[in-house]
Amino acid sequence: MESIKIHNFGPIKDVDINLSKLMVFIGPQGSGKSAIAKLLTILSDVLWRANVCEKEDPIDEFKDMGIDKYFNSDTYIEYHGREHVNIVYQSGNFDISIDGRSSEETNNYFKILAGLSASKSIGLDHPMTDLQLDKAINENYNYLRANLRFACYIPAERNLAGAVSSSLASLVLSKIPLPNTLMEYMSLFERAKNHFSTYDAPFLGVRYNKNKGADCISVLENNEKYLPLEDCSSGIQSALPMLMVTDYACEDKCFDTYVVEEPEQNLFPSNQREVLNKLISLSLNENCQYMIINTHSPYLLSALNVNMLAAKLSNTGVNDTEVDNIVPAQFRIKSTDVSAFSLGDEPYCKSIMDSKTGLISVNYLDVISDAISSDFNKLYQIYLKSLQK
Repeated sequence: MESIKIHNFGPIKDVDINLSKLMVFIGPQGSGKSAIAKLLTILSDVLWRANVCEKEDPIDEFKDMGIDKYFNSDTYIEYHGREHVNIVYQSGNFDISIDGRSSEETNNYFKILAGLSASKSIGLDHPMTDLQLDKAINENYNYLRANLRFACYIPAERNLAGAVSSSLASLVLSKIPLPNTLMEYMSLFERAKNHFSTYDAPFLGVRYNKNKGADCISVLENNEKYLPLEDCSSGIQSALPMLMVTDYACEDKCFDTYVVEEPEQNLFPSNQREVLNKLISLSLNENCQYMIINTHSPYLLSALNVNMLAAKLSNTGVNDTEVDNIVPAQFRIKSTDVSAFSLGDEPYCKSIMDSKTGLISVNYLDVISDAISSDFNKLYQIYLKSLQK
């Protein structure tokens, strides 16, 4: 079974979890959600693995992700991934192996895999010698890095992609120091815009259009009125590019893992649920191996429970039409395909799935709402006393 163990890496204390089709991490700021997501993104990077096997500096990718300072003297990482790939970090070194293969066979495997991906990414359809392959990879490293990952990373800073969507070239030429993760995401957004001449987001009430070379948004009920994407609401700037990128990447089979930071960002609760539905639908696509979601929103967890409960009901012989009216089949996900973890408490990383129901623990969700209700009740009692006076 695919799994990851992490000890003392930046804010991460101890994590020992099995990977599931849909994984959700919730916790306060600085609890390590992003660190886990970025670590999983790097460890599934084909080119990074090839470079480690070639004895290149493995920390460069961690610098790009902004987590290179997270290593400590006692940091330990153990990752067991697809195709029986094993990655271990300890005592300052990474070791990569594949079950049943020698060290030389492992090195050759990743070099060939990176080479095949490189050939496809830069449009080469003829065999290359080792020298030509090394040269092609080196000359196109910055481009390939975003295309040789198994994981698509959707950063929390993605609002900027919508706000400056028409000025990407100017940003690049001006050499403004933007995070590499954001630049890679913006590059994917550019490709998604070229892929979709129009793109509908019905729950947001908008349609994306390529209008005379400009990025324009129109209200679905009135396509004659256009608004530049950078002038739209923050929720549309955050959600629309994300949806276009994930749909494009899935259709084009660019990645098989999606890491999404704060999908609820700037969205009204009902729209948070719609975005979750889209991500669940993507996770069920045959081209998607994993969907990893980091969130601060208990509402998102409650919505996920609804979708899992709908999946349970569809196997009990109840009237499926009734269930379908609430949660359509394409948004239902089996609880066995879901895992959810809370970070930052004691223990540091704990499952919040209820072993009896197979759903996210109602007790966990109630604790959050109870804290707010308790404060309200206390203040309300003070208010009543003030009226009596």
